[in-house]
Amino acid sequence: MVCLSQVAVVASSFGFVASSTIARRSSATPVSISCNGQAYTYDNLAGYGTVAHDLRDQYGDTISIGSSMAVKDWKKAGKQYKGTLFGLPDRGFNTNGTINFIGRVHVFDITFTPAPEATVAKPSAPNLVFKYKRSILLSGPDGKPVTGLDPDFTGGLTYPGFPSMPAATYPGDGFGGAGPGDKRISIDAEGLVVDEDGSFWISDEYGPFVYKFNSKGKMVTAIQPPDALLPVRKGVVSFNSNTPPIYDSEQVPSPKDPDHGRQNNQGFEGLTISPDGKTLWVMLQSAARQDGGASSSKRRNTRLLKYSLGKKVTLEAEYVVPLPTFLNAKSATRVAAQSEIHYVSESQFLVLARDSGVGRGQKDPLSRYRHVDVVDIAGATNIKGTKYDDIQNGNITSGGIESPSDALVSGITAAKLCPFLDFNLNSELNKFKTSGGGDVIHNGAPVDLGLLNEKWEALALLPVSPTKEGDCDAKGEYFLVTLSDNDFITNNGYANFGNVRFVDTSATVPFLDSQALVFKITLPQGSKPLVA
Repeated sequence: MVCLSQVAVVASSFGFVASSTIARRSSATPVSISCNGQAYTYDNLAGYGTVAHDLRDQYGDTISIGSSMAVKDWKKAGKQYKGTLFGLPDRGFNTNGTINFIGRVHVFDITFTPAPEATVAKPSAPNLVFKYKRSILLSGPDGKPVTGLDPDFTGGLTYPGFPSMPAATYPGDGFGGAGPGDKRISIDAEGLVVDEDGSFWISDEYGPFVYKFNSKGKMVTAIQPPDALLPVRKGVVSFNSNTPPIYDSEQVPSPKDPDHGRQNNQGFEGLTISPDGKTLWVMLQSAARQDGGASSSKRRNTRLLKYSLGKKVTLEAEYVVPLPTFLNAKSATRVAAQSEIHYVSESQFLVLARDSGVGRGQKDPLSRYRHVDVVDIAGATNIKGTKYDDIQNGNITSGGIESPSDALVSGITAAKLCPFLDFNLNSELNKFKTSGGGDVIHNGAPVDLGLLNEKWEALALLPVSPTKEGDCDAKGEYFLVTLSDNDFITNNGYANFGNVRFVDTSATVPFLDSQALVFKITLPQGSKPLVA
């Protein structure tokens, strides 16, 4: 929905980062920044909640919801807020290999009860509550369910009016058991937008593609990215991401990594839409192979694409976005890949960027970078066109595959990156605790139920003072909700309509509940963001 005008917000100046330098800030809140003249304030942590690791859906399968989310029907009732949350799992339990998981969208009722009295000395119990309602299974244009299996090395599936899409050919039931076998569209779902009519857009890592499904979950549209982002091996498009199926660990592509295009498991991670529904925005998780993506320390120049949603979906613009960098536990420079984006205005977006391999379930409990930052594209170059979208030589950096570099070629101006909201402030996290008088929420040791999970991947903006029309907040005050993806890590898991039981053994703990945090923030004057 489109926001009403907002009153001015006073904030101190805080410069953006356009290089590998990460600005330091105080551990106290509120924190205010200015990004290209636009004021943002992180007021405080306002809430916490969880979804149990072994909760099962109406089809008997284990629920995971943290890859992306959308919230609808947000209303205030007395001292509480209520809404409907659509939660997106990715490709299913896959720590032992990908499986024939049917993609789906889960629907929850949520209730949020603010706890302004919460302090470090007297932390609040969870105040964001999830109640499961139903699930929508995803199917292709032919009505066949989609699959989470890694796509075939080459080829795909196509239908009238659709491009060739990633697909997996599997034996038996696709879980290692008996069955007729089949070939289905492969989707590793990562981004979600829900339209007013109940249909929804989902972005995918395998293609990377963006798909539209009707309200019943049937695919009606598929968007193929510019050629430069298609994964290519030995001169042929190869959607495989080197994550073999659970029934055959030797199904490995050659070479393991693409020669060109999106890196393995670094596809369209972030997806958002303008409030009027006219433009769709999608971002690669990190740089394409030819753009520095072949190096973990050089993969910071990712691409943001803008699509016009008229009678025909049209690529309107393409921008370079510099991701933040940080020093890991070994003091090596690494890139904080993005996990979600969210529309604030036509020129500014919230971007969830984080480190990986740290947090609950990992050997290292301490996260060094876990942020919601702001990206401004007002002065960025629109690189859409044959020069940078070529399937063989569409590189935006000087090094290419052989000598990965994060130095942009001449003529390209990247977007501006402005550090904003730090998840990892224990001075805020410690204001909440797990249920039953349990562990305080925190980053870093000790390893207990209060330790933050590794993968934070979902964002939603909810007005603090919603109007009767469900419009944006007149003062620019919002609850920014974020969810963690627990990767189906459980010791009591079920798949294939409850017929396959699994127990994860990859993590350092027996299970991960899906966690949620609620931040209170203030957006710039005149912002018209995407809201519930």
